Amino acid sequence: MEKRNNNLLPGTILSTHNGRLLISSGVTSLDSLLGTYITISLQFPFKLGTYIISGGGIPVGSVVLVEEDFRGLHSKVLLKYFLAEGLISKHSVLIASQDVNPYIIVKELPAVIETDPEPDNINKGPTVSDKMKIAFRYQNLLSNDDLSKTRNIAHHFDLSKNISLGDIENLDINYWTGQRIETGLNTFINPAYNDLLKSIKNKIKDGKFFLKDNPEKKTVLRIGIHSLGSPMWLPCKKSTYSIKDNSQDLHKFLFCLRTLIRSAHAVAFVTIPSYLYDEESLDRCIHCSDVAIKLQSFSGTDLEHNQSLKDYQGFFYLTKLGAINSLISKHPGSIEFVFKLKRKKFLIDVLHLPPDIGDNLYQRNDSTSLSCGGSNRRLLEF
Repeated sequence: MEKRNNNLLPGTILSTHNGRLLISSGVTSLDSLLGTYITISLQFPFKLGTYIISGGGIPVGSVVLVEEDFRGLHSKVLLKYFLAEGLISKHSVLIASQDVNPYIIVKELPAVIETDPEPDNINKGPTVSDKMKIAFRYQNLLSNDDLSKTRNIAHHFDLSKNISLGDIENLDINYWTGQRIETGLNTFINPAYNDLLKSIKNKIKDGKFFLKDNPEKKTVLRIGIHSLGSPMWLPCKKSTYSIKDNSQDLHKFLFCLRTLIRSAHAVAFVTIPSYLYDEESLDRCIHCSDVAIKLQSFSGTDLEHNQSLKDYQGFFYLTKLGAINSLISKHPGSIEFVFKLKRKKFLIDVLHLPPDIGDNLYQRNDSTSLSCGGSNRRLLEF
């Protein structure tokens, strides 16, 4: 095993579930959500109990699709984490956007730090001296503190600080702005999609990222596409190109991109403004991706003033988790997740709603009262 780990690409780990190479998304909580978990029950001579082995991350050769929130703020933060993790891991990076200058995105990437910038002050579970009162076998179960020590390759970042440009000036960073789009025979109605796909293919070929290539120094290519299919992707005003035509090019581009990425040591992280497209177009886009994520922000909705959700900024939905090298994929099920953007950190957490014991309880008690003998009111008793 030691010899095999030495042959891994930098910034990757080997999945214990399907043998795929995994890279970090930059967000530790997202890696844990995307990771695979194997439950093992050990007996004598080991300590009785259930142990969990985890290795979370994004599979190499996959396409991650993120449905943006309405303003696109939080999805852009996820993209910055993904790109910053790639630069720290010495990966090659290609950034594409027509809404924002890709160079500005790189300048705004968070700075890497050694420790968690804002650790959660939560109960870490019972200590060794604490005794469970229910059954003695529960004393051997892992606590939350033990689960936090699982294998992870993600770094810690501080959103309040920007990355030092001097540390990344010698790294392989490529930009695509769509300003020089070549005309000619195009597979897409919009030539911008054809030009971007061609640029990605040339980068994979020139950098020898294909699986069949054998360069001296192997690494991973991270492709970050910001707000794909936004109104800025539409051609000039004189063109008859519409959003409907854009939706056709969108899922066709994702299908071609997925085919290209699957045969290379590369990962694509794509954000799209899903609120501009109908449900049928979104379903096709999700079908053409390996991992699909949806961010639903509370801003501008009735949930923004909900006291039970005051500590969070929106819902986090894991729409799809592809089965790569396996028959089925691990999925968290019906558990609801939320995200919150702190001053220095982006976090995904499980939603735990408090019990409803507010003023409505007293209103229900008043509604169960009956009047007996004029103005006397008595509560029903059982």
